[in-house]
Amino acid sequence: DSRTRMWSEPLLEATGIEPERLPDLGPAPMPVGTIRPGFAEATGLDPETVVAVGCGDEMAATLGAGVYEPGEVCDVVGTAEPVCAASDEPREDPTRLVECHPHADPDGWLLENPGFVSGGNLRWWRDHFAPVERQAERDGGSDAYEALARDAVQVAPGSDGLVFLPCMQGAMAPEWNGAARGVFYGLSLAHTRPHLTRAVLEGSAYALRDILAAMRGAGLDIRRLTMVGGGAKGVLWRQIKADVTGFPVRVPTSVETTATGAAILAAVATELHPSVAEAAAAFVSYEPEEIQPRPEAGEAYDVAYRRYREVYAALRPVFGR
Repeated sequence: DSRTRMWSEPLLEATGIEPERLPDLGPAPMPVGTIRPGFAEATGLDPETVVAVGCGDEMAATLGAGVYEPGEVCDVVGTAEPVCAASDEPREDPTRLVECHPHADPDGWLLENPGFVSGGNLRWWRDHFAPVERQAERDGGSDAYEALARDAVQVAPGSDGLVFLPCMQGAMAPEWNGAARGVFYGLSLAHTRPHLTRAVLEGSAYALRDILAAMRGAGLDIRRLTMVGGGAKGVLWRQIKADVTGFPVRVPTSVETTATGAAILAAVATELHPSVAEAAAAFVSYEPEEIQPRPEAGEAYDVAYRRYREVYAALRPVFGR
């Protein structure tokens, strides 16, 4: 079976499943038994608690975002930014920027880039270059990220020619290159801190656009983005991603979706819902308005995105590739 399942030793011990039985197990969300009495006593769980085949965290986050229909993309904006797209069949990216994995939904597949540093870049920027905002947050004021975004929203799309390469720990877009490093390019005396803040946000959106292009090159017809994770709380970042990619962006009412995905599988395994689709419909809701791409901003970002790619290409020999 090409659908790989990972089991931890504590889970094997809790269920009593013999390791040699693992190849015979079906795909998620197949129920495989109940917990052992000793495990139930130690944890306080009901001895009849059902254990089911699960999935990896990114698959769970994607399912918990309600992303299981072909062409839907889940953008997981945490410290790193995995990007996962649902597909009805396995696909191959000739550029090798995205991989193909089984989805948590046994009827689907997932095209995935495992993630570049994204929210981690913004946290680095906040931690080292926003001492006033951080102190105000500690004193009970507004969130430091929100304060930075309020300034950055005043800067025009494209940050007046400033480009940030989000390669602080290597690149996962536009190629996999562990030798790449973060870069601010185009600085002039006219640029201010809000310009740099916006450039950091835009750099991650450009990398997302790289990944979406690879998914389309693999034959996937992309329709929409669903943003989850802590970064999805940023209204400015949502709009930038819509404008840069040209796709509408929706956000679940709960952006921490990994546990939701696991709950969806559990609900199907225990027959509370007959299918993954019906369980997802019951568990997942979205904020009322999708963020739509703005044509004028999109035109500015087409120019800025080309500059981003040119900067990366020019620095590739310096990076050692």
